[in-house]
Amino acid sequence: MDSDRRRDENQDADWIFATDDPQTLPTERLPDRAEFDRYAAPLLARRRAEAVLPPSEQMTTDLSDLDGEALRAGSEPEARTGAIPMIELDEDDADAEGAEGAETSGASGDGTDSTGRDSSRRSTGSLGPTHDSEVPSATSPLRAPRDPSYARSGTTPNAEDSEDPGRGVDGLVLPERFKELGIFDALRDVFALICMVTALTTTFTVAHSLLIDGVGKAAIGVGLVALLAVHLLRWIPKAPPLTAIRAVRVIGLLPALLVAVGTVVSDLVLSLPMLFASLPDGPPVGLGIGVPLLLLGAIIGIEPRAHEGYLPQARARRVARIGLVCVGIGAGVALLLALVMIVGRMFTTGWAYSLLTIGDTVISVLLLGIVLASALLRERSWYVFSTAAVGGLALAALADNTLQLQFAAPLSFATDFVYLPFLFAALGLMISRSFVRTMPISFRRTDWLVFTVRAFEFSAVLHVAAVLWHLLAALVATTGLAPGGTVLHLIDAAVCLCFVAVSLFARTSLLSRPAMTARANGVISGLILVVVGFLDVIVNSLATGAGAGLVTGGTALAVGIAAALMLTVPAPVRDEFGAPDIAQMFADFRSRDAGNVSLLSQVPDVTEETARKKVFPGR
Repeated sequence: MDSDRRRDENQDADWIFATDDPQTLPTERLPDRAEFDRYAAPLLARRRAEAVLPPSEQMTTDLSDLDGEALRAGSEPEARTGAIPMIELDEDDADAEGAEGAETSGASGDGTDSTGRDSSRRSTGSLGPTHDSEVPSATSPLRAPRDPSYARSGTTPNAEDSEDPGRGVDGLVLPERFKELGIFDALRDVFALICMVTALTTTFTVAHSLLIDGVGKAAIGVGLVALLAVHLLRWIPKAPPLTAIRAVRVIGLLPALLVAVGTVVSDLVLSLPMLFASLPDGPPVGLGIGVPLLLLGAIIGIEPRAHEGYLPQARARRVARIGLVCVGIGAGVALLLALVMIVGRMFTTGWAYSLLTIGDTVISVLLLGIVLASALLRERSWYVFSTAAVGGLALAALADNTLQLQFAAPLSFATDFVYLPFLFAALGLMISRSFVRTMPISFRRTDWLVFTVRAFEFSAVLHVAAVLWHLLAALVATTGLAPGGTVLHLIDAAVCLCFVAVSLFARTSLLSRPAMTARANGVISGLILVVVGFLDVIVNSLATGAGAGLVTGGTALAVGIAAALMLTVPAPVRDEFGAPDIAQMFADFRSRDAGNVSLLSQVPDVTEETARKKVFPGR
């Protein structure tokens, strides 16, 4: 009976003639859609507001200091708001609280306390319908604990929760002059510095041209000095010249940007007469990993920072989008030249070389297409995931001298499809402040489920390309020109096909299975990708000497780790009582694209019943 009553109450809350109906709808006719939506709007707003309590009301409090006998009989915490009855205060406590209240009311005359929260929320519950002037509120909301812990609590620390706003991370206090330095700008400067230093110490070109190498080292040196100078000018003087600082940053890093672009163009120009040559001595220039890293560092570092008084306007955001379009056009031109070169090499170098180059080109085009399409089409979830994926490639490229990564090998327009400069240039533009301010990015709990789905889709698409590459490599291995044997590539193709099946299974589970089952399937699929991908990396490293890449299990390893972390680390959403609610989290995730939900969708469809002809009993 109790369950039936609760079911009826829930139905009444959603029905047209609910118990709290303001009696504004006519009863002699059914309302049309517009009238119904106007009536349902406040009900939906109240329903959404009651679904999840504010973080401050979800916290528990330490009641060990309270005297149990002092609590009134029957004064249980209110089940809906979490409020507890107020206890009688001693005279000393009452005087102290009265003084604190007077100080608070004096500090905020607009009805808010010193933390900026609405003081009217301090009396959220009462034992009966009393007037404020007659009987004081009998309850008060839960207090935040003295040492709040936000680990897996479903809440995030707010400014009002901190007793000492000036206290930094783990008690680290930054000097007053650094209060305008943002973490995003600081990380970008550090990343630009690391990219340029690595470009100075790694392979720049394989031509070993004194002119190109000398100009490149000079440009990198000027860029490093400029990065150091802008921070010295910003933080040492009491009145820093912000306009001059912005000019120094742009002028100092412009040579590095021009040298990186000029090196790519020089390789293109020198490769045009040799597109059909066999090239026994190698490419004319040969772009090492140092060129894309220099290009990435220059693009990231050349944009002025917020602490230098720079705020991107509409023109800057338009320039960032135009830059991405130019990167896409350049990648298209490089692909066209690569196709011409592949066809020509079939007659000069052999079909085996062309088949392997086609396999590499397909993989590179898919990766570039995902990244550029997510930015230009403004696909928010794909933008976040693709930026993280290319950022991981950039971090791996920084260790190329040690790991000997296959994807970071020297490329040339005369021998292959050049994609790394365009990929890293797109990354630099996508994480610029001008472009980030145009993307509605959020990291709510349901967003992590979306990113997990994107990870499995990314794995499925690229591993299909890996299957194609291994089949082509197995065919080429019959001539002895491919690394590894035919059997090894066929086994790797079967392993990559298993990666595709696992990724599609995990994606389908996250989109359609029950919440707990979907989460378990996603985690198990991620662990399978991690274990099998790691074993694939070990086997291929011993058999062919290749590092961790797409065709050797590295992508499966990275995607599996990322998916498992995204499904387990973010705290789930909380229900109205503060308990984890995985089902509600998945429900919100699956209805994210449904738009505004109307109460009309919850009204039973009686069309068929009303259309049925009914016979009067007894006739």
